[in-house]
Amino acid sequence: MEQIGDNPFLPEDIIRTILKSLPVKSLIRFRCVCKDWKNLLKTLPFITEHLHHSMNENPLLLLQWDRKLDPLHFHILNHKMQLLEVQPPLPLMDSSLRTEIVGCSNGLLCVKYLTGLNSPPSLSVWNPATREILQVPSPIKFENKFVALGFGFSPIDNDYKILVSDERTGRLGNTLEVYSLSTGSWKEIKVGDFGGLTIFDFPTTVNGTMFWIGYCKVMNVDENCFFVSDRVVVSFDMVMEVFTLIPLPCDDDDLRKSFLSVYENKLAMLCDTENENYKSYRTDLWVMEEGALSSGERWNWSKKYSISNPSSIHPRGIWLDKIVYLSNGLPTYDEPESETNHRTIDVLYTLNLSTHEWVDFNCRKRGSQFRLTFDYAESLMPIANIHPRS
Repeated sequence: MEQIGDNPFLPEDIIRTILKSLPVKSLIRFRCVCKDWKNLLKTLPFITEHLHHSMNENPLLLLQWDRKLDPLHFHILNHKMQLLEVQPPLPLMDSSLRTEIVGCSNGLLCVKYLTGLNSPPSLSVWNPATREILQVPSPIKFENKFVALGFGFSPIDNDYKILVSDERTGRLGNTLEVYSLSTGSWKEIKVGDFGGLTIFDFPTTVNGTMFWIGYCKVMNVDENCFFVSDRVVVSFDMVMEVFTLIPLPCDDDDLRKSFLSVYENKLAMLCDTENENYKSYRTDLWVMEEGALSSGERWNWSKKYSISNPSSIHPRGIWLDKIVYLSNGLPTYDEPESETNHRTIDVLYTLNLSTHEWVDFNCRKRGSQFRLTFDYAESLMPIANIHPRS
């Protein structure tokens, strides 16, 4: 500690180090301490430093409870394994029907919601930590009927983008619309014919590229039914605005389920696979290395882990140094002796990749199921003042 006269003070670099380790709620209060702090906490370099610290030291797992009477009910699970409630702002609290998190980047969430049965869907970008929210205008072509495919951040042009399609089924049509947060406008893009390729769930975003798992439904004429063809990884480069199809790293025939995640800042796939005797199951963690190979391939998968797991649970993503699993939905009853009020609950488990220790988080709610959002961290990132990089 240095001292000028009778007034001791800390050097600016030490103050900056202390401040970037504090939660957003405290930093918002500290804007009132002095003018220097107020100005510092609004600068992009400090906001970026604070975000990186939050993502590395305290990444959060966001849980959205799926309840008919309370469609927007969020909790976050922190690195201390504490479950904390998140209060949504208006207009999300007025949403009377289903609300979905489209994607998450740098502490910002893109949320799709309905306010009435006959109302078109709405989109907003929301920072839960600062409670700032931005209403996104309706798409140009798909104003009343659209499916939100994803939301992500492109570090190359310093822009956040939302991708929507007019196909309710999630199929990639010939034309999509992209919203840029820096320009505040929509534009149409032509993506070509993918032959009815369907993408499901919201994307995993890594280094400016969105990734989904996709498949095609093929008609079996003899049995008069559809079956799912081989799955692929679908990528969307947010700068070039082009799609690419990437083969899966594992045999599609043995897969029960597969999920994309992020491992060491690279795209990862968790493959829930049946062993040869079909009586036991394992989780294979594959990581994609990008770069030109001698064979000319751009994408190369490498297996990092292969771990046995119970048949009643499926891997959903990677959080901290753990694989997060969900149960298939365990039965529960509103009354101990009653089977008429049968419901299901999801149970959350984690597997430590270093120790192979299993933990039940015991965050179950009676009659509830939930969706998980990975890669969320508290952030001071503003929504209204995002500008493209020159």
